[in-house]
Amino acid sequence: MATTCARCGAQNPDGNQFCQACGTPLTQAAVAPPSAPPPPAPSWLAAPPPPPPPAAPPVAYAAPAPLPVAYASPYYSPAGAMPQAPVHRTPWVLIISAVVVLILVMAGGATAIALLGGKAGSSAGTMPDQSTATPGTTLPTESNPVVTVPVPEGWKVTAKDNESIALSDPNGLGFVSVASALQNPKMTDQQQKAVVDASLKSKSPDAVECRSVKAATGTVGGVKGIFWEMCFTIVANGQSLPAEASLFVGTNADGSAWYAVILVTHQTYMQNLITECEPILRGIQWKLT
Repeated sequence: MATTCARCGAQNPDGNQFCQACGTPLTQAAVAPPSAPPPPAPSWLAAPPPPPPPAAPPVAYAAPAPLPVAYASPYYSPAGAMPQAPVHRTPWVLIISAVVVLILVMAGGATAIALLGGKAGSSAGTMPDQSTATPGTTLPTESNPVVTVPVPEGWKVTAKDNESIALSDPNGLGFVSVASALQNPKMTDQQQKAVVDASLKSKSPDAVECRSVKAATGTVGGVKGIFWEMCFTIVANGQSLPAEASLFVGTNADGSAWYAVILVTHQTYMQNLITECEPILRGIQWKLT
């Protein structure tokens, strides 16, 4: 195969060492075979791959619209998580009102005043202490969830609910109400007495403790408490009745329950009524402890 001179371009037979035209050595002009491509660089020397395109920013969280704020009274603080005990206060105004009204309704208003005015008896007296009383003859009874009350012959049940039982005497001239209930907040018998006095005065502003009788302590139905008398005026049909209430109020040991007995009649008939009530007072059985 002819060899081309790199200097003059002449064709020289194969095997010539020098160009036959210009004398240039042909071995220096030989074309070297092409070199092999360099091996690829190891992977650990390779350029790091381009970073991935940035992720799209997350969609912002849309908070729900705030709830409307309820009105917060400056005079009210909401209760805690624990349930609160319901408040139960003695309904003395209702009890006293019911007994006083019975005097007027049962005997016909002015007729009651006339009858009681003519029933002069001994001076005012105090309901007797029953701490040493012995059980009397077994009598019919009337009960509700808080008390059982004897009903002697001739006496009538004139009112009854879950907290009280009221009776009228055989003549319809006097009334006794026996009542009991749980109370919250807790109170002592002295505090209950103050509440009774205030309730009676709210119905009869002239109500005062009767001067002839002093308050004393004693027991009814096994409950210790206070006995006292209140004198006041009942007015009906233009006439007035000088009335008297003989009262007992007590509480249990922790002050969570109260017990009461109220006798109401004309001031001059109170001692008669107390005597008539003795079988009732001896047999009262309280159910709340």
